[in-house]
Amino acid sequence: MIEYTPEDYEFALRILHHREDLTEEEVLRWMDEPEHLELLREIAFVRMSQYEENREEIILGKRRLNRALHATRRLWVIGTVAASILIILGGLFQIGMIGERLHGFTEVAAITPGSNKAQLILSDGEIVDLHAAVRRLPLSVTGIIRNDSLEGLKYSENVGMKEDYNVLQTPVGGFYHLELSDGTRVWLNACSELRYPVSFVGKERRVELKGEAYFQVSRDSLRPFYVQTSRQNIRVLGTSFNVRSYPADREYTTLESGRVSIHCLGQDCLLKPGEQLRLSDTSIIIVPVRAENYIGWKNQCWVYDNCMLQEVFRDLERW
Repeated sequence: MIEYTPEDYEFALRILHHREDLTEEEVLRWMDEPEHLELLREIAFVRMSQYEENREEIILGKRRLNRALHATRRLWVIGTVAASILIILGGLFQIGMIGERLHGFTEVAAITPGSNKAQLILSDGEIVDLHAAVRRLPLSVTGIIRNDSLEGLKYSENVGMKEDYNVLQTPVGGFYHLELSDGTRVWLNACSELRYPVSFVGKERRVELKGEAYFQVSRDSLRPFYVQTSRQNIRVLGTSFNVRSYPADREYTTLESGRVSIHCLGQDCLLKPGEQLRLSDTSIIIVPVRAENYIGWKNQCWVYDNCMLQEVFRDLERW
């Protein structure tokens, strides 16, 4: 099986999304390597049936590409393959499912590090940009929220307050850390959103997640902690775990320590440390994993073990 380097993935991604920034000479020189052609062909052929709008152009490109790959004159092959793949990629516009997996561990060291940046939407609708140059919060929340350059947002416990909600959103290439009013710590990955109360009121603690986050939940036996995603309702007491819930992706919940109960697809599932629940539209799978592989992103370390190539590209797009 061909083993691709992080640089291969990065260049293929540039061809896919930023072709105008590359010269024809750069593209053809890169495609002179047979394994690079194979990589692009894999990307180009994924999930054809899901792109009906440009189906005719995709089919045309596929036919030309197959003819080119079986030709005998190398220079003509490269030129024709390049044109054919660009037609296919132009029709696809994005990466889909790829059958071949990455075996073994591949650290994507070529990912450009993200930075601490996010938007905080207060309960009154006011939007506060959070990044390296902006650390001051509105006077209306002084004493309730503190923003620290290293620790991120920290909410104070205000017993008896009404349950106002804040929303924290991270952009492409952004991440942020916050501590909720009960002491629970949350790391929010890129392209994600967390909705949570300024102060937890009542007999439960509940937050809503879109995207990916790592949680270290403060133990409170009288008030269970819930994480709600589009397809999961996760109940915890005192636990460390990671939740990945991006649109169009399978959902993953990975338990590092403690215990969680997950309600999804009409079923209740219990996870033990070192287990991961994988959820699609129609199925639930629980598998043993190395939890550290799935939480390293919070320290800007990505490790891929026997994962879909599609997932690598999607992570690259977010960072």
